[in-house]
Amino acid sequence: LGNVTMDPKDSDIPTLEKKVAERSKYQKDEGYGMYYNDVADWNIGDSVPFKLIASIPNNIESYDEYKFVFHDTLSNAFTLERDSIKVFVAATTAANVEQFTPQDANLYQVAGDGQSFTLTIPDINLLDAHGNPANYVIITYSATLNENADIGLNGNENTAYLEFSNDPNGDGLGRTAEDTVIVFTYELDGTKVDGETQAALQNAQFVLLNGAKSEAAMVVDGKVTGWVKVATEAAAGDVKMPETYEEWVERYGNQNVILTSAADGIFKIAGLDDGTYYLREIQAPNGYNLLEEDVQLVITADTENGQNWAGDPATALTALNMTITVGEAGPTQVRGDLEGGTVGVTVENNQGATLPETGGMGTTLFYIIGGLLVVGAGILLVVRIRMKAHNE
Repeated sequence: LGNVTMDPKDSDIPTLEKKVAERSKYQKDEGYGMYYNDVADWNIGDSVPFKLIASIPNNIESYDEYKFVFHDTLSNAFTLERDSIKVFVAATTAANVEQFTPQDANLYQVAGDGQSFTLTIPDINLLDAHGNPANYVIITYSATLNENADIGLNGNENTAYLEFSNDPNGDGLGRTAEDTVIVFTYELDGTKVDGETQAALQNAQFVLLNGAKSEAAMVVDGKVTGWVKVATEAAAGDVKMPETYEEWVERYGNQNVILTSAADGIFKIAGLDDGTYYLREIQAPNGYNLLEEDVQLVITADTENGQNWAGDPATALTALNMTITVGEAGPTQVRGDLEGGTVGVTVENNQGATLPETGGMGTTLFYIIGGLLVVGAGILLVVRIRMKAHNE
């Protein structure tokens, strides 16, 4: 009869895709739910959402039971939040499953923790589609980006694959290819110097605030471990930003939010997402003037957020820059080190007396008092002239 070529039907073979959320600059849905794609960047300490999407074959009637076994492996840069794992059934990959009712936990088993887990569904026929077409099994979970995260271009890759029933007469399992996503994080390298001589300054103390100036970074051994609330964004909030160095020490001195420049003037903060931050000096080096305004830092990372990342970190992260703004001075742009994932800022302090602030409250009072004196002198002059004329 000659050779015969068999072409298996794609719809009879499950597929698996892994996605990661990127909320700051990928605010869209390209078929996998809002924010989800192959590339993201986050702060150390953030809870990062992931999603596994498995297609259900069309023809599984010949199987008494149809098994799915999900294998998910995180790098050691992540700590799995096991309680966050949920299983859903959906008609499309873009379903906003977070609003769905999750499947009963008795219908599947989860093994493993830390950096990896296996989730086994003995029979997907038992899952409840809640009256909708059962085309996909979607697993959502979160993992915390931790202090082991690689900074910069290497990134932190995470993979998954699916095993599935492939023998209606036995226990055989097929396997999909691995699918990988990547998460980046960056480092701020600061240097404190004398504004005139550029000599390094030791013992300047700072806090790093988020873009809303509502949280301060907690930093241990130069790496972010989390964020603590230091002010409420609402005007009538219950948390007020400290106004003095003593208040910062009293309220947050034991929470690792106060950064200190070393003998070489350097302070480092690794584990930052791209976005806007404010560096606030709360104590100047001895003999120097305290900075009167926060230093605005805008970290900009060009990442290729999409659905077809091929696995090379260099194609996922293509540029790293920062814009620095101090007071009313124009912004300064600096180029970061893409390989190391670092951006640098030099902060100057000056010695000597400071001039009164132009347009401040003191100046306003001077204007008011001066104006009153001028008006009073005019009135007095008019009265004296009239009195002299009357006497004459």
